[in-house]
Amino acid sequence: MKKMFLILLSVFLLVGCSTSHLENGKESVVEFDEGGISAEDLYDALKEKYGVSALVDLIDEELLSREYESTDDENTYIRNVINSYKNQWGDDYLTNIQNYYGVKDEEEFKDMLRLSYKRNLWLKDYSKESVTDKEIEDYYNDVAIGDMEISHILIKVDATSDISTSEKEDLETAAETKAKDIIEKLNNGEKFEDLAKEYSDDTATKESGGSLGKVNYIDNYDENFMEGAVNLEVGEYSKEPVKSQYGYHIIYKTAQDEKKELSEIRDDIITIIAEEKIENDTNFSTIALLKLREKYGIKITDDKLKDSYNSRFGLYN
Repeated sequence: MKKMFLILLSVFLLVGCSTSHLENGKESVVEFDEGGISAEDLYDALKEKYGVSALVDLIDEELLSREYESTDDENTYIRNVINSYKNQWGDDYLTNIQNYYGVKDEEEFKDMLRLSYKRNLWLKDYSKESVTDKEIEDYYNDVAIGDMEISHILIKVDATSDISTSEKEDLETAAETKAKDIIEKLNNGEKFEDLAKEYSDDTATKESGGSLGKVNYIDNYDENFMEGAVNLEVGEYSKEPVKSQYGYHIIYKTAQDEKKELSEIRDDIITIIAEEKIENDTNFSTIALLKLREKYGIKITDDKLKDSYNSRFGLYN
């Protein structure tokens, strides 16, 4: 979008600087045997098509640079993204970023990534600021729990993207059946940690008998997995496999701590609620960036751009 703005600016600068004019006195960029296209007409057309997108990027770039200084983390993020694309595309890297992202070179691509990174910083910060005391109290009273000490046995579904739906369903059934067989072994008195070592597909925990240590909602576990763990009594294991994005789990709860005081976990609760706002509201990022621009009192003085901006973001006087 920055490239589009530079085109707009270049055309604008042509107005009054061109040495060639049409019969109506306007500076020309294209001439025919009769008539032509003026620099002003081209500028208006480009402004109509690309103006708001280019303008919004420039506004956010300026305002976010006031909010956040560039950091080592930001530079590392940009470097990692670029290296990832270079590894993926090899010699076609530059051509592909030009085609996919409309940038002219790597420096412009870095600027685009930098803007994206800072927008994400603002989104996270704004989402936390938007959390109300009532939301915090409701979460603490209705959702928050003490840390749980749990172990699990994971049976993965070894499905790849190129298999058919029926093949995937067969693999799902096989994984679920295997998990049920393990539960039957537990029912027959076999030890959880021994079965975890023998059957679990979680290589990070199987040798320790499936132990995940103490977990809570702040640890960002799969929602179904957490619900399965919360519903267990201490000393109880899953009587049915718990399906998550990773496969099928048998969960064993070995301890449950008392819930901490609100003051101790307030920041954790704010983080969880903020992340849910971003995840569950598709318009949240738009609202957050509108609030950023409101914070700095932006005023668009070009009537066409102002109307386009208001229309795009649902803002009407």
